Amino acid sequence: MKQAFEIVAKEANAAGGVEIDGKKRNISFLFEDSQGKPELGLAAAQKLLTRDNVDALFHSLVASSVALAVMELAPSFPDKLFLSGQNVSIQIARKIAAEPKKYANVWKPGWNSDAYAATVAGLLASLEKDAKVNLGGKTVAFIVEDTDYGASNQDDILKLLTAAGWKSGGTEVVPVGNSDFYPQLAKLSASKPDVVVSVFTAANSGIALVKQLKERGLKSLHIAVPYGNYTEFMAGSGNEKNGLLSVPLIYDPANNPSHRAFAERLQTELNVKISQDHALGYCIGNVMIDAMKRAKTLDFDKLNAAMAATDYKCMLGRWVFDPKTHSPMMGSEYLALPASQIQGGEHRAIWPAAAATAAYQPQ
Repeated sequence: MKQAFEIVAKEANAAGGVEIDGKKRNISFLFEDSQGKPELGLAAAQKLLTRDNVDALFHSLVASSVALAVMELAPSFPDKLFLSGQNVSIQIARKIAAEPKKYANVWKPGWNSDAYAATVAGLLASLEKDAKVNLGGKTVAFIVEDTDYGASNQDDILKLLTAAGWKSGGTEVVPVGNSDFYPQLAKLSASKPDVVVSVFTAANSGIALVKQLKERGLKSLHIAVPYGNYTEFMAGSGNEKNGLLSVPLIYDPANNPSHRAFAERLQTELNVKISQDHALGYCIGNVMIDAMKRAKTLDFDKLNAAMAATDYKCMLGRWVFDPKTHSPMMGSEYLALPASQIQGGEHRAIWPAAAATAAYQPQ
């Protein structure tokens, strides 16, 4: 994402910069590393806001726990834009909706965890309806990392599935980066849930889990959120990844021409394999730049109004903000989160039908 933000600035500046109060100004991004720790994120944010006097702050590109901590600074800096990156915790959106005046300057370009839940529930309903999977007693178990990201996804997915008649098979919580799942798999082998949903932001956890699942011979349908699309996971999980269901496949250069063109352009520029993180960083960074271009000023009221009026099309979708939650609108007309299955070592979209490039393959 850092590389993508740097490309966003480079492209904006090459095009003449952004007009602010009648003068063209260049864009620059400053970066600090929170290490995923709220206390470090707060210290970094205060430095950027006071010593560096930034005009806008992305208050964490990944860790929702950091974003939740840093957004509490927003009322003390009412003339600054606060934006999150790909943080999905719905708690950020709920705070904005509950106290709109307090968080009037906080925006969330990344989707919420309930969007993942809608995709998981929609995928399972489709597989059941089309009789492609025997879901038995409709029991779902979870293995999630010990973060707000893991907790919020588990909570939202379970709520939707429970409403559709599913039963909980329990939740196992593991540390971030955990790679020994034998204790958890022993419990799953005994309870035999119909579906296992795993939620990790660390690729090594996903690699370890899919290998150990195959080793134990667990027959439960397995859905990965969101690590299944990580470049590191795809490279390190070998043949064991085949058949895995993954959410979301928002970036699909193998089958989407516009995504492929983006990947080829950035790969030439950066000389690295282009991932979903690059694509998200590029779109989210440009959402802010677009608002600045339309506002033509750093006057907060006008800039915040420009954020509210956002209707920005990027190759991943169309960004329009919900006025209550300051989060992106979701759906086929806006941002959609397709589900995929890894087939022959590659992701193929299988849900919804409008985005599908392959049919589900039973395992």
